[in-house]
Amino acid sequence: MHASFITFALTTTTLTLLSPIVLAHGGIYRGPAQPAVHGPIGPHGRVTAQPTALDPAEPTAAKPKHRGPQFAEDLSTWQYWWECNKHAYLNLRREVHRIPNDDGFHAPRYRPQANLQLAPTHEQIHQTVLPALKRTIDASNQRDTVSSCLIAMAKIGQDHEDFALVDVFAAKLQVKDQEIRETAALAMGISAVASKQARNHLINLSLDSAAGRKLTGGNVRNRTRAFALYGLGLSANQHLGATIQRRALQTMRTVLEDENLRNRNLKVAAIHGMGLLAFDRKDAAGLAMLDEALDSLHRYYTMPADVGTQFTQSNCPAAIAKLLGRDHARLDSFRQLFAQDLKGENKERRCPDLARSAVLALGQLCKANSDEDSPDRRYRELLAETAKSHKDNQTRFFALLALGQIGGERNQQLLLRVLETENKHEERPWAAIALGVQAFASHQAQLQKDAVPQPQSQIGEALTRQLEKAKRPELIGALGIALGLTRHLDAADLMRKRMLANLASEQQAGYLGIGLGMMRDLASIEALENTVKASSRRTWLLVQASTALGLLGDKAAAAGLHKVMGNPNTPVATFAAAAIALGDIGDLRAIGPLKHRLLDEQLTDLQRAFAAVSLGGIADPAMFPWHAKISTNINYRAAVETLTDRQSGVLDIL
Repeated sequence: MHASFITFALTTTTLTLLSPIVLAHGGIYRGPAQPAVHGPIGPHGRVTAQPTALDPAEPTAAKPKHRGPQFAEDLSTWQYWWECNKHAYLNLRREVHRIPNDDGFHAPRYRPQANLQLAPTHEQIHQTVLPALKRTIDASNQRDTVSSCLIAMAKIGQDHEDFALVDVFAAKLQVKDQEIRETAALAMGISAVASKQARNHLINLSLDSAAGRKLTGGNVRNRTRAFALYGLGLSANQHLGATIQRRALQTMRTVLEDENLRNRNLKVAAIHGMGLLAFDRKDAAGLAMLDEALDSLHRYYTMPADVGTQFTQSNCPAAIAKLLGRDHARLDSFRQLFAQDLKGENKERRCPDLARSAVLALGQLCKANSDEDSPDRRYRELLAETAKSHKDNQTRFFALLALGQIGGERNQQLLLRVLETENKHEERPWAAIALGVQAFASHQAQLQKDAVPQPQSQIGEALTRQLEKAKRPELIGALGIALGLTRHLDAADLMRKRMLANLASEQQAGYLGIGLGMMRDLASIEALENTVKASSRRTWLLVQASTALGLLGDKAAAAGLHKVMGNPNTPVATFAAAAIALGDIGDLRAIGPLKHRLLDEQLTDLQRAFAAVSLGGIADPAMFPWHAKISTNINYRAAVETLTDRQSGVLDIL
């Protein structure tokens, strides 16, 4: 981390005042809480042991120099999960560029004038954006500016007529700055350019081979290797070719199965990288490689281990669940394995992180089958009992979420009971989110069947009743998100009223605004525009309200953000917030002004870095941010430094 650069932090349950935090990797995504604890966590959030030590010679980012009020860390809040998983539920880019009346839900009211010209053209990208980013990279050695430009180019993922992306990234692997080196390695993977050379670079970096050392001018540092592994997984995720998948799998297996290699960052990167591989299930070779990957993860997950290694092992269930899905032939054997760890049948494996990861995996591997004899029923009952009585708070909360992801009438009724039980203060926000997730999944399933989705009235009415009397900001925010996921428009007036009456509570107002955007309440546009205007110094609320306007297709969202960035007196944190939101919304009209700011050497390095962040976001053709492929459904309580430490991991990069 770099003390000279400051960015913003998203709020938690208690954080309504933004504390400046130093910038890394060209802008970090802080999420809704203080920096995460990395190591085994006890039932009440207490660190009980430390994982295997890192290589003492490995350089790490400097600790941030916090200024302003500090708050106690609480990783058990629902906001952590939401910020890791929200992208599929928001699908902001789709909403901004939506074709009219393709929603199938309240279609007559929705977006009568869709703006399909917000995405930049090929000419704009190649004549304006890419040359400006390349020029900045060539002219600057400032780590944040360079890193932000590298990631922006990677998100665009297109070679220019005058230069190849792989050459731009490779040139930065030998610079002295460790942050730029690891960012360059990751950028090769994010770009997913169909380049054999780029994939070879990533493999050689991951293995610290002779060719990899030549690329870096010496031994490949472990942090660079870890970033390369994530990059390799992201690149292979975009290519179904058997040769590509085979080489990526072999690389990750080599790292994971090397008994002499004990660096936890490399092991975790190999695990999550393996979970990203996209094997062709219609091909015999693809199915064979899938089994090979599952076998490797199974061996590592089940090997006898101390508590530190169990912490690393707890990353395996998420990767396994991503590879399996809900219909694989080996499904039940893995569900039995995770159920054993959840129940703590082996006293040598009674690690809280193993239980948490097992719960999350079961939520991805079970169905809402009504068959009384179905194995699914046994796992649902186990999850229900876990949610009721498990000693670890986080495991109980994840169990509620898993029940919502599985769905079904029984799970719905259980979640409704928890929601309406007044003395369950900690569980109720999670029950609300779980109900919203269940309603959202039902809506999507009906759309896939070309049916008009039926409103989830029971869920929507129950959430509304709770919102009418809720007083705790954390619960109010959860109810706002849940109602948005449920698309219960009858609650819109109440949500709007509570949002406008509580603008000083950023968490409460922000999540209510997001909920209004998700439910497509066009009547809220004016209220959200006023919220944006009133949030010049409430940076997190500014982002949320602008995102909500983007979901509603309102042009004022981008225009307001552009105005904020154009004001020379805009505070740094506000400038950063506006830049990020503008990139997420994506509006080609901002390309020219952003290019000017990127190249303006009179601006601060931070302002130029965030201009690059915005340009990369606007020009990114992907429907979801690249990091969503990694962050979705992971046990973030078992994260290592290079995954996320809220400062300098791959998930902290904008």
